[in-house]
Amino acid sequence: MDIVVNLLIWAHIMAFVAGGANSVVGPVIASRLPGATADARDGYYAVMNRLAQVGKGAMGVLLISGPLILWLKYGGLGGASIWFWIKMALVVVMLAAIIYGGINFKKAQAGDSAAGARAEMAHKVTGLAFAGVILAAVFAFA
Repeated sequence: MDIVVNLLIWAHIMAFVAGGANSVVGPVIASRLPGATADARDGYYAVMNRLAQVGKGAMGVLLISGPLILWLKYGGLGGASIWFWIKMALVVVMLAAIIYGGINFKKAQAGDSAAGARAEMAHKVTGLAFAGVILAAVFAFA
């Protein structure tokens, strides 16, 4: 069973890294959009759309592997610390910001500049929550 748990932890970490790329790269690309030429903007949108696809897959892996790890390695939520619950609250913030940012990013691609600003702010919130999730996980599981 240790091998299964270790593989789940590996998948969880890999998914967190893959999904976290959006939190790092998203704000960088978003900051370039307002001054970009139409061709460059199309390229930025293509990269962001691909990152969003990777992020959705990564989030799916995280939402499946996390509970499995808790159940198989720790026997459930019985011993969950306050840091675990802080982590989970930040995961909820991340999910909300990802959904809100994704909706507004699609609107921005259609030409709504105000939606672009909202999407950029959502990317920043996601990035801060991402950093908080990592910090809380260190305290929860170290």
